[in-house]
Amino acid sequence: MASHELNRARLAALVDAWSRRDAEAVAACFDADGVYAASVGPEPGETFVGRSAIEAGVRKMFAHDAGSEATIDQTAFAGDLAVSTWTYRTPAGDGVRSVRGCDVFTFRRGLILRKDAFRKTAPAPGGA
Repeated sequence: MASHELNRARLAALVDAWSRRDAEAVAACFDADGVYAASVGPEPGETFVGRSAIEAGVRKMFAHDAGSEATIDQTAFAGDLAVSTWTYRTPAGDGVRSVRGCDVFTFRRGLILRKDAFRKTAPAPGGA
């Protein structure tokens, strides 16, 4: 299988595992020394290196986004790079809260070497 086909298949596997909230399967999509740079955390964001740390980081993101439904909006590939846009929708007392974001992926040998996540956020109620 060609490199671009491996990359597409790996990203499809990650999306499937994420939608099932299977942190172990998500981590298995990464290279052994892969990096997951999450969109929230103290850095800003939070960086996890290696499959076991990535699995723990994904579990943290699942907890952070509990009750939300994620959809993939668009994905584009360029060799060993991919960009995917997404939307999280969370039921709220006054309707549905939506958060949009994107992930930038780097692949190596058909595995994810880096997933760098970015999200657009709204200000806290009453904040600027």
